[in-house]
Amino acid sequence: MNGFVESIDSWRDFYMLTGSASATLVGLIFVAVTLHIDVIAEAKKSSDIRMLAEEIFINFLMILSFAFIFTVPSDTPSGIGYPLLILGTIQIVHTAALWLRFLRSKGENRAFRSSMILRGLLIPNTICYLTLIVIGADVLQGKTRYLGWMVMVIVWLIISAVENTWHLMMRVAELKRNR
Repeated sequence: MNGFVESIDSWRDFYMLTGSASATLVGLIFVAVTLHIDVIAEAKKSSDIRMLAEEIFINFLMILSFAFIFTVPSDTPSGIGYPLLILGTIQIVHTAALWLRFLRSKGENRAFRSSMILRGLLIPNTICYLTLIVIGADVLQGKTRYLGWMVMVIVWLIISAVENTWHLMMRVAELKRNR
């Protein structure tokens, strides 16, 4: 068990940095959304604009959650494994619902190209949250062999969220200009 604690402790700075960056980016998203709240609020609940805004926010909150989980002083396999497994499961179910919504819409009234939604949101979320489930299951067994994969999960979620934020803000600006 001592090796487990040392392994988790060796990642603390990484999680502190990602948590700080994520919290900062969530704050900036609030500012950006507030500046364009009229367009986002007007969008139908089922629209790409609302979906993307919500998913960006959720992904940054997930990264912030990872930082909380890994910086809590109780470094036990269940204290880390269960939260990762639960978050991964909740998010993969949520992502499956997004896939269904995407596939059913067949490109009707899309604010963004289908390829952008696939490449920028659905595929990264699917891979990241399935990977999170694997990591959580491994940690629950007291192992840390897949812990390094958290880097890929976090970096890909951050890149995806930042890229999606850019696309969202550009699209919202276009819609405002076309009014």
